[in-house]
Amino acid sequence: MTNINPTIFIVDDEPLLSEMLTDYLKGRHEGFNIRSFSTGEACLQSLDEQPDAIVLDYHLNSKEKDAANGIDILKEIKKRNNTLPVIILSSQENYGTAAKTIMYGAVHYVIKSQDAFKEIFELIKANV
Repeated sequence: MTNINPTIFIVDDEPLLSEMLTDYLKGRHEGFNIRSFSTGEACLQSLDEQPDAIVLDYHLNSKEKDAANGIDILKEIKKRNNTLPVIILSSQENYGTAAKTIMYGAVHYVIKSQDAFKEIFELIKANV
């Protein structure tokens, strides 16, 4: 980790998951500045804050039906900042889905599981 106090955006429409991930990451590294967003659109509006990494849920429309999905948000993030590390978080264990997110620029695809938070922390450490 080159940045002592990296800013991490968490984009997930499940507030409990965002809160748990925030707590986990801050417990591992006090210097994290973490912002949570329940929609990708809200994240896009804050990209000018120049986050160091983004953890992006694949399915973002379980609460707001017309919200853009993770792939659309990933494409837009990469269009605006191609070097920004984006980690996709998903419950989809589909290889095709994972490959598609990597093809569009995600640095990694993490399946929601018991070890997901640890994996995300290690990926953030490696990419910021």
